[in-house]
Amino acid sequence: MYTVLAFVSIIAVICLMVGLNVPARRAIPGGWLLCCILAFAFWKMSVGNLVKQTAVGFLESFTVLLVIFGAVLIMNTLTEAGAMDSIKGMFHGISSDARVQVVIIGFLFSSFIEGAAGFGTPAALVGPLLVSIGFNPLAATSIALIFDSVPVPFGAVGTPTNTAVATVSDAVVQAGGNRDVFTGDVTFYTALLMALGTMLVMLMVTFLLVYVFADSPEKKKLKYVIDMVPFLLYVTVLFNFFFLLIARFLGPELVSLGAAAISMIIVIITSRKGFLIPREKWEFTQKTASPLQEREALFRPKLIVRLQAALEKRFEKEYAQMDREIDVLNREKQEKIEEILKEEKIQLQYLNRELEDYWKQQSLIRRLRRKDFLLGVPIFRAWIPYILIGLILAVTRVVATLRPDSWAGAMKNLKLTIPGPNGSTFWSFAFLWNPGTVFVLVAIASIFILRMRTVYVRKAWVRSLDQVRGAAIPLMFGVAMVYVLRNSANPAVQVTYLMNGKTAPLGSMLVMMADGLGYLFKDFYLWVSPVIGVIGAFISGSNTVSNTLFAGVQFETALLVGLPQVIVIALQNAGGAIGNMICINNVVSACATTGMTGKEGHIIRLNLLPCLLFCLLLSASAILIMGAVR
Repeated sequence: MYTVLAFVSIIAVICLMVGLNVPARRAIPGGWLLCCILAFAFWKMSVGNLVKQTAVGFLESFTVLLVIFGAVLIMNTLTEAGAMDSIKGMFHGISSDARVQVVIIGFLFSSFIEGAAGFGTPAALVGPLLVSIGFNPLAATSIALIFDSVPVPFGAVGTPTNTAVATVSDAVVQAGGNRDVFTGDVTFYTALLMALGTMLVMLMVTFLLVYVFADSPEKKKLKYVIDMVPFLLYVTVLFNFFFLLIARFLGPELVSLGAAAISMIIVIITSRKGFLIPREKWEFTQKTASPLQEREALFRPKLIVRLQAALEKRFEKEYAQMDREIDVLNREKQEKIEEILKEEKIQLQYLNRELEDYWKQQSLIRRLRRKDFLLGVPIFRAWIPYILIGLILAVTRVVATLRPDSWAGAMKNLKLTIPGPNGSTFWSFAFLWNPGTVFVLVAIASIFILRMRTVYVRKAWVRSLDQVRGAAIPLMFGVAMVYVLRNSANPAVQVTYLMNGKTAPLGSMLVMMADGLGYLFKDFYLWVSPVIGVIGAFISGSNTVSNTLFAGVQFETALLVGLPQVIVIALQNAGGAIGNMICINNVVSACATTGMTGKEGHIIRLNLLPCLLFCLLLSASAILIMGAVR
């Protein structure tokens, strides 16, 4: 009975979100309330303990919300300053081959944005960028979602991984483990599992591009997939090398951000030189008809179609002559435009020199307050905020690891603490060590770096606060529910466990869930574990929330079944990342940005097979890793 009751609050959340389409901001607080009622009625938790666990959960969620706010703030600051437009423009001239473009923009740039911002930002940003350079909108949407999987466990500077570890950290310590060691192991094994799937993801996307989204039968050939294999292997090896290196030695914060940034720079440079780029290009040539145009064509009478074809053939010669005359006029026009632009460029350079000379003569305070209008943001200046974030996080993490007694170690150990009774600690927060603090400070510095006007600064901050407000409620109550689930054990009640048939004190609700899962799936749990992560992301819209809901259950189940908890938590983390491919929130957001609203079901069906194939690869890889470790 207790095993069934333990699942009720989680099942209620799933039913509300999937069956009744209730938003997470309402479903998860409802699940928390139901969880508290069950804990009070059947686990005999006191009201005081319920309030305490809820309060700790709310406070713990603040550390994650600060990271979310900082990540979103940086993105909105760059967008309002025009820097994101400069970053987008950089990608347009690299290669005209759609297969190469989709790897550089769809995978590497998306991974960088995921590492920096996360929370659905990459698909919403990369989708329209692919459309703007000629991709079929349906292809752009589907591909952006599929590629936003490998880097997700380390999105928003490691938020999902850190959340998974934070959710089970007390259980790790109670089991005799060390939190820092456990964090390092989960980070590395998650990265290893995702790295093993990098080549699979890129091959699946290339296959979809060639066989599903090609705009002519001539382009649907296996050779267009095979030709890309050397380039895909090159990108895979390069990305995975830095991905695993950073995961092993620097922690979860910089894994996706650092690996994508370094790999992207190298691949862009080598791609410009044609390194491993297929000789025969694959491009989108036909414009995709809009749904309205397709409906008009469907109901057009055949007589009108034939008459239109006859008229087009009759006037073909006249059209050709007109085209030649237009070409001559266009060439003359282009020559005149080039002359004007050349003169304007010379004048603009002269004015810029005068302007710079003027500002050099002004005081430092006036220069810092400079708000003159810039015609676009130079590409290096546009990247400065991300460069600063990477350097600050990398230096502090490396120094703290090598020299714990240094200034970086002091930053890590300086905590805001709320004391508890009898000299205990109720809650503590290493505010200087939180990546969100770095994000906010860099966002403030970016106001001066990008020379933003006050109105755009205000817009960036207001929009960021509004976006975080939407994530705050489900995250706060989700973490609070996990704390109630985890701390509901009652030694005064005796129960019989399903796994071993023994009678023992009543465990927490998480322990009873784990007992049920272990009993049902004990012989093949590694094949089920990533699917649980996928379900969590699908219903909640976030790998972070998926880890919040299910990491504790997975940890306890691993203990009961006798599997390495690190591997199972890594599978949960990786599964939640893969769930981004079909996550309802992300699909809706991506479709809205590419004009595919109404096609959400079609996108989910397209991405379901890659999602399941990736899950199978994860489980098989985990089994091989366990065999190698043993």
